Amino acid sequence: ILFFADSHLGFDFPVRPRSKTKRRGGDFFTNFEYILQTALEQQVDLVIHGGDLFDRSKVHPSIVNKAYDRLFDFVDSGIPLALIPGNHDRSTLPTSLFLQHPNLYIFYEPRVYNLNLKNQFFQIAGFPFIRNIGQEIISVVDDLEKRLSKGSTSLLCMHQAIQGATVGPANYTFHPGPQVISKKDLKSSFNLYLSGHIHRHQIIHVHHEDRSTPFIYPGSIERTSFAERDEEKGFVYLEFNSKETPRITFEQLPSRPMQQIKIEDKITSKSQLVSLLRSQVKAVDQRAILQISSPTETISTWLKEEIFKLVPESIHLQLRHQWIKTEFRSGKISGRSSISE
Repeated sequence: ILFFADSHLGFDFPVRPRSKTKRRGGDFFTNFEYILQTALEQQVDLVIHGGDLFDRSKVHPSIVNKAYDRLFDFVDSGIPLALIPGNHDRSTLPTSLFLQHPNLYIFYEPRVYNLNLKNQFFQIAGFPFIRNIGQEIISVVDDLEKRLSKGSTSLLCMHQAIQGATVGPANYTFHPGPQVISKKDLKSSFNLYLSGHIHRHQIIHVHHEDRSTPFIYPGSIERTSFAERDEEKGFVYLEFNSKETPRITFEQLPSRPMQQIKIEDKITSKSQLVSLLRSQVKAVDQRAILQISSPTETISTWLKEEIFKLVPESIHLQLRHQWIKTEFRSGKISGRSSISE
């Protein structure tokens, strides 16, 4: 089984761009297609998407069609795909006749799908994103568990935050609450918990009296903000043998790196700034998303005048103006401009 999540298709993907600025939307589609192609080449038996297929609930039809065309070709090859609507999807998906395909299993509501994969009986349970899941998880899981059969391999799929999950450079840790699942409330017989929503790949163990069940986040397929700059992006393989614990393998994706240059306020001239940037830009990956932080209005002015002469066009550039505590968005600087966190 191949498990991935948080593809956020449509992120930084203007349908009618007003400038020639480089956009990152293609990166998300590239990794999305890479995963599906890998699933075909590896002849996996099932693909599960853990939610946030799209970056927004209201998506331009051209982006929806681009995503659905690729998904249709994939499931039409014979490999089934299960999909959990996430919070960015507003717990549903844009309507389409494609969604009626017999190899597509969508969790618009809590339910269980029964699949026979290479003579092993699987029960794929799941539910769409629930905002106040901390208050509802017990009843949702109890209802789904009543539908399970003895002897099956059962997976519970969702798009939620759980106690113990960590995010960001400071490793913020989620604690039980109205919108966070408490581990003690996951007292069930499921063999694995699979979830999207948290963009960092991690495995959290939910302990029971006689066993420990992995709660798996594959992470997002691309970096959506600089808070994720140090995180590897990828997907997960789940290999099952009826007599063994599932083997869990993380596969890294060729995601675009994020790098930062922070300019200190002791820079006193434009020539000094140019010299500094020229030396530091040499060390930047040519595919990178580069964020340059300016401490003063004067340095920001110099940057606007010189930065595009110094940074290769292959680099996605972002200027961060710390002195006004805001960021210039794409198209608002001049010439080749930036993405924004």
